[in-house]
Amino acid sequence: MNWFRLAAISLLLLVAVSIEAAQDCSRPKSNVERLICSNDRVSEANERLAFAFFLKYRRTPDDELRERIRVEHRDWETRVRDACEDVPCLLRAYDERTLYLDQN
Repeated sequence: MNWFRLAAISLLLLVAVSIEAAQDCSRPKSNVERLICSNDRVSEANERLAFAFFLKYRRTPDDELRERIRVEHRDWETRVRDACEDVPCLLRAYDERTLYLDQN
């Protein structure tokens, strides 16, 4: 019974993360959004990153640390992700950030 509940909760979290990571591709506002919407590999990397961020955020017990994680992630989006102008750069940025979130 507990295994079933855990599986159901995990599935709901995956769906929530996928929805959160989804971009509004009907009107991309930036080059990065256009790249995410037009390339399946970048879109999948974006979803993996969203999931890694979600797990890191949920594992963090302190509200102050959670806020620091959010601010750090917004800073990463501005400085690193949004500076990319092509798919290889975005894939590298997403891979590095996902690895960072998984390991720290």
